[in-house]
Amino acid sequence: MERFIKFLVWLVSTTAPLTTLAETPRVHFDMPYAVACRDVTPPEFATLHPGQKLVEAKLEISALLTAGREKDLSQFFIRVESPQRSLTIVDYLPKTKHESIASSMTQQNSTEKVAALGINLSGKYELLALPGPSVGFGEKKTSSVKTELLPPLESVAASGTLLRGSSVFFKIKATPRNLLEGTREYALVLEVPAAWRADFVHVRCESEGIRRGMVSTFDETTSCGQREFLVSLYQDGDEAARQIAENFARRETAKFVQSPRSNAQGRTTSPWATLQR
Repeated sequence: MERFIKFLVWLVSTTAPLTTLAETPRVHFDMPYAVACRDVTPPEFATLHPGQKLVEAKLEISALLTAGREKDLSQFFIRVESPQRSLTIVDYLPKTKHESIASSMTQQNSTEKVAALGINLSGKYELLALPGPSVGFGEKKTSSVKTELLPPLESVAASGTLLRGSSVFFKIKATPRNLLEGTREYALVLEVPAAWRADFVHVRCESEGIRRGMVSTFDETTSCGQREFLVSLYQDGDEAARQIAENFARRETAKFVQSPRSNAQGRTTSPWATLQR
């Protein structure tokens, strides 16, 4: 096997000049420090769950391709987690979906009957049922049956909850119609106490792509960038909660840069106790 690979490399290098290999893609993620949450509690929920309410948080995650080609990006993996298990995820978007990657497929069956008016070998005109040693013009009648076949479906997004509803993941795959670079919105509906004013979540963003080899046989999947964020959530319209949330997120982000290991283990101290009273 090793000899075969060496021979293949030698063959490619001697038969044609090597083109410049495509640079491995690299992705930079970004998020805001704090996100406002809108109260979306329906009357039925308030009746069945007194003391609780539902809030909606829309997380915008930006992805910038800083190197390589976008067509070499294969997928994003986003995970949102409540490290203190104080938030319960009851709904989220986008949901798992499938779409047709290929265009519509067509199957066509046809039969042809040919009749030509030509000159036979004896010099007389007659209707020739089959083509033969004749010249002239003819008439061609074609009948066909066309069937539209649905193309196969492939998963372009997968999502679901983890840790008994305190975490949610999103797996977004790239397709020609679903490019990954840019800003995407992920919506969460959270169950919180009725007196809730603020909290925080951890967001982990990862990207995968293709590292191109000299030939496609040597292509391999590789990590193209990852980043973790602490994002504060606060009740929309609560100015005091907004200020505390933003300051808390900025302070904890600075601590994470200085000592990523301690924060990665989820030992963040929350200042929200005073707000919940």
